Amino acid sequence: MAPNDSVRTGGVPELVLWFDQVPDAIDRLKEDHLPEAEWLDFSVDSLPRLEDALLDHDDADEPTGFVDDAMAYLGEVLMGVGGGAWGWDTESAGDAGGQPAIVPDAALEADPILPMLLIADALNVSSGSVFTEAVASLSAAVEAVRTHDPQFTPAKEHTPGVDPDPEVPRYPWLSGWLNEREKTFAVWVEETGLPAQTWDFSPASLDVLERLVRERFPAKEEFEEAEAGLFLQGASWYVGEVARRERDAAWHYLDPEEHDTHWAGDPLMNQPGIRDGNLASPMSELYAAAVLDRDGVVLRERLDWYAES
Repeated sequence: MAPNDSVRTGGVPELVLWFDQVPDAIDRLKEDHLPEAEWLDFSVDSLPRLEDALLDHDDADEPTGFVDDAMAYLGEVLMGVGGGAWGWDTESAGDAGGQPAIVPDAALEADPILPMLLIADALNVSSGSVFTEAVASLSAAVEAVRTHDPQFTPAKEHTPGVDPDPEVPRYPWLSGWLNEREKTFAVWVEETGLPAQTWDFSPASLDVLERLVRERFPAKEEFEEAEAGLFLQGASWYVGEVARRERDAAWHYLDPEEHDTHWAGDPLMNQPGIRDGNLASPMSELYAAAVLDRDGVVLRERLDWYAES
């Protein structure tokens, strides 16, 4: 626990940096530290296994940052139980100027939780049950609120890149672009010069598209000059449609006037119903296949980046 007056949920630069790093930290936990751990599913049942992994880990054998990345995952699971948001404990923690904190839903009237201290306790006690006890404490607080408000559900602040994206209305620009691509799909098929049955929206058809893109655009300049044309616009739509049909992805758009990011202004794919789902730019994937990695199996591999539903 942490004193309430030392934990802030806004106005702290360190908190902004931490919040932005949480999705990457969880990705590293899954891909670098515990690549075989299919049980990292954000369930409370995953926490005893994470605690065991922390107890078993050897700093000399693990990639740097295992504990920090585990802290991000632990915090997200705890917020799944008690709601709330990431905060920042401004009191000094060793050489650091504070540390991440979990601030549960205000209705619980619970003290902030410091995931790093929980991990330190787990490593010190070596019982394998420290995380489970923290979950039990939060669950008890939730049940206490439900005694007078049976419909109560703790509210969790959305963590971009970790939580499923909330439903948002489709932007008119994206709707128009999608309609145009559907209308001109038959023309695009003719433009490819291949039989119509080639384009069945299967993962295997991405290999054919990848070959075509490389043949037509052997250099960066040629790709960029043709990016707004029928072939690449249609190819971008096709790549996205394969993901939509095969991986439960959805079309997504970030308005450049509202978002200061390189993702803005292009048709994107995300997985709004899947926690920790993928975010991708089909046009960027085509660029990677044609320019950045001309020898790899880029489009098929990028399809596998989408989380399983």
